[in-house]
Amino acid sequence: MIQPILEIAGMKELLLKRGAPVIAVTPIVGGKALKGSAGKMMRELGRDPTPIGAAGSYLRLLDGFVIDRADAELSENVRSLGIDVAVTDTVMRSPESRVALARAVLEFARRIRATREAEFGSVS
Repeated sequence: MIQPILEIAGMKELLLKRGAPVIAVTPIVGGKALKGSAGKMMRELGRDPTPIGAAGSYLRLLDGFVIDRADAELSENVRSLGIDVAVTDTVMRSPESRVALARAVLEFARRIRATREAEFGSVS
């Protein structure tokens, strides 16, 4: 959860003005937080500790949300929030899995940007 970062003065506005797609990777896989206290924080904020709850926390800020294959059945629920979704392996257990996730996120951002440019013209 990046909620504390978003509380920094001007951070939300900066993200809303950006030219590049904003992509988030779920902190929740199979109903459990991957690291830290994301699940606990989400419950304290009144959100379900699920990829849907995580995506819903950032509705106005996100262009895309990456969920794990273990939660692939939730992708349409996230899309129904108006957020594009990519499904891939998000659990990073090795350097190779970290690189694979980074590549998947970058490719997802490229697809979103290309779709935007096709719909609205050049995006800076």
